[in-house]
Amino acid sequence: MNEGSVEGLRVVVVGGTGSLGRRLCERLLAGEAGRPSKVVVFSRDEAKQHAMRLALLHRSATEEVLFGNFGRDLEFRIGDVRDYASVRSALDGADVVVNAAALKQVPVCEYFPEQAILTNCLGAANLVRAVSELGGRVRAAVGLSTDKACLPFNVMGMTKALQERIFVAANVTCPSTRFVAVRYGNVLGSRGSVVRLFHDQVRRGGPLTVTEPGMTRFLVTLDQAVDTVFAALRLANPGETLVPRAPSA
Repeated sequence: MNEGSVEGLRVVVVGGTGSLGRRLCERLLAGEAGRPSKVVVFSRDEAKQHAMRLALLHRSATEEVLFGNFGRDLEFRIGDVRDYASVRSALDGADVVVNAAALKQVPVCEYFPEQAILTNCLGAANLVRAVSELGGRVRAAVGLSTDKACLPFNVMGMTKALQERIFVAANVTCPSTRFVAVRYGNVLGSRGSVVRLFHDQVRRGGPLTVTEPGMTRFLVTLDQAVDTVFAALRLANPGETLVPRAPSA
């Protein structure tokens, strides 16, 4: 089996109902990295889980759809990365873990820094603890980070930088699992993306609310961000952070 293949493996996507998490799940189920035995979507948003469940199963909203898919190739679990017990339960039997759970809106993190710490830092620590307690079963754990973790000066960047360090340090305390990170820029068209705001402002006749004209952004598409996760599974050594080549604007 190739190092980056998930053929026959149980993959847990933490924060799997977010824009990137959902796209990652879709491509995993399509077999792009091998056919996983199961993809587990772990998140705290029941409405997004419900919508994603129906979209992926192409079924009506019956009780069988809601709860009958357990035991097949797709499973949904309600829980919060901040809550260790639910994290530990979701990771039972996991072979690969991808952490896409985050508070990533810069203004939100600035005004509610303690919440950013709980999700971005404590959440990562909970995952590392759970993986460690599984006794080496998990082959790889990938943490999703951001370009703002490089020389961070806002809360979002600081907490994501700490998340990276938590994952890197885990290779010392839990050497049987390959902990790696990926760091990408602004994902075009994702929920909360400024591009959606700009589209709406253009439709309304402007103006565009550019906060800082001199700011540099590194732009990637949703699929390019997922490509980076697949690349990390294939190529990244323990403790490494993969940074894709991305155009600046």
